[in-house]
Amino acid sequence: MKSELAPVILFVYNRPWHTRQVLESLKSNSLARESKLYIFSDGPKLNADYDEISRIKEVRQLIQEENWCGEVEIIEREENLGLAQSVISGVSEIISKHGKVIVLEDDLVIGKHFLEFLNEGLDVYEEQKEVFGISAYKFHSVSTIQEPTFFLPIMSSWGYATWSDRWDRINFDADELNRKLNSKGISAELDFGNISFYNMFQDEVKGKIDSWAIRFYVSMYLEKGVFLFPNTSLLLNMGFDGTGVHSGFSMPFHHKTNPKLNKKIEVNWERLVLDSDIVENTKQGTYHSQKNKGKGFKGFLKRTIPPEFIQFARRKLNRDSKDQEHLSQFPRYTRTRKELLGVEIDIPDLASFNFMYREIFVQEIYKFYTGKKKPYIIDGGANIGLSTIYFKNLYPDSRIIAFEPDPEIFEILKGNLEKFNYQELEMRNKALWDKEKELDFWSEGADGGLLSAIDNTNKASAKIGTVSLNRFLNQEVDLLKLDIEGAETAVLKDIQPNLNKVKRIFIEYHSFKDKPQNIDEILSILIKTGFRLHINSPGISSKSPFVKLNVYNNMDMQLNIYGFKEN
Repeated sequence: MKSELAPVILFVYNRPWHTRQVLESLKSNSLARESKLYIFSDGPKLNADYDEISRIKEVRQLIQEENWCGEVEIIEREENLGLAQSVISGVSEIISKHGKVIVLEDDLVIGKHFLEFLNEGLDVYEEQKEVFGISAYKFHSVSTIQEPTFFLPIMSSWGYATWSDRWDRINFDADELNRKLNSKGISAELDFGNISFYNMFQDEVKGKIDSWAIRFYVSMYLEKGVFLFPNTSLLLNMGFDGTGVHSGFSMPFHHKTNPKLNKKIEVNWERLVLDSDIVENTKQGTYHSQKNKGKGFKGFLKRTIPPEFIQFARRKLNRDSKDQEHLSQFPRYTRTRKELLGVEIDIPDLASFNFMYREIFVQEIYKFYTGKKKPYIIDGGANIGLSTIYFKNLYPDSRIIAFEPDPEIFEILKGNLEKFNYQELEMRNKALWDKEKELDFWSEGADGGLLSAIDNTNKASAKIGTVSLNRFLNQEVDLLKLDIEGAETAVLKDIQPNLNKVKRIFIEYHSFKDKPQNIDEILSILIKTGFRLHINSPGISSKSPFVKLNVYNNMDMQLNIYGFKEN
């Protein structure tokens, strides 16, 4: 008969979007209604600014929004303990009451069988004291191990479970651990794959970092302990986006967009009996199961790249040379298809698509986070739908209104977005302007069409309807995106009285050759309506503008202008 389920502990701080993802994925878990959840919310740092305090408040409102598990207890810290001390004290407090725990941090998305797997692991290995914990994460590069579960002489802090008697054996005193390591002559033996955990631990000893996990690992290693891992990962880490203390960068995702996490692992636990051999094998860096007894682990370690490096490498992978080679063989404005997020979409111009893809999905120029489940987004200048797809990938339940004036591009936009079966999405074949009327329009054939009222260098190809944004600003707007080829000034002047409802705004400013520049008007409007600004330059730039200005589509400059409210 199985014992009582382990309580779940979640540590949160100031990331509302991430917090919602982990809570929603936890709520959809198969054992969530039968589990108790403790949420530790760390307090603000001494030097916390208004933005950080606001995000902490948003997180605290979110965690009380609903019953994420059968029973929820929230512990709000008045002061900031930091992640390491928060985890150590929080786990110690709860594990002393229940004898075992499952631990999560706010940057994880878990599959619906996560709790089932960890609870079963806690039951099976409770009496085998060499097992210090159960992990729900599988290292991406593990490919040679065939069993559904396996042991490693290393711990993973991503979604794990442990027992009180194992936790109590962990020594979190870095100086004392270091003395034991030195007395045993252990250094490089701690390293895993291409990462030097020994050097990381020395940084911990010197106070350069504050990591509870490295101390847990070293203490467990000295105790000759192991962790149990699944051969199919039951979680994904979404913290590689620059928002965390020790994180890198990767594209954000919503837990609903990752169905692979929901695979159930059918484990024949009787095949994986841990015996005394594991103790000796861990000294040599080996893993052990009955089926793979005695197989070496050192070769595996050499082939293993830690997940942090895998994520970083993926982001840094440069395919520009391949793109350019393909472009040189593919004429412009030739319709083709490309796969995006598993769906084949239509594109009118490969060069334009590659540029937009890099901006939107690689550089992530539109990335923003909010704790809202259903943010309201206005996508002005949606083109073929890449920005809308990005927003829906980030917020599947968001309400989006997408405007695209070019009649032919709009049909591609409509066809592309319909393939994803999005809900709460409205598409309008209109140009944004300061009034509703018909105006001449020139279609460039890809992403550069514009109103003749802005620039009449090229002959108009169609008449299109325009619309004022004011009637769409009847509620709080989480993001207003305006990439509208020169119409931005007229639109901003028109909606200035309603900009108080906009929390974030993105504007691509366009300067036309031999035409007056009105960037001062745009900046003045934004500053007067309470936005703090950040500006950078996208495509059109001139390395030596005193000598020569580069011109594209009769534009000599483009700027990305970001506006966000500080209060």
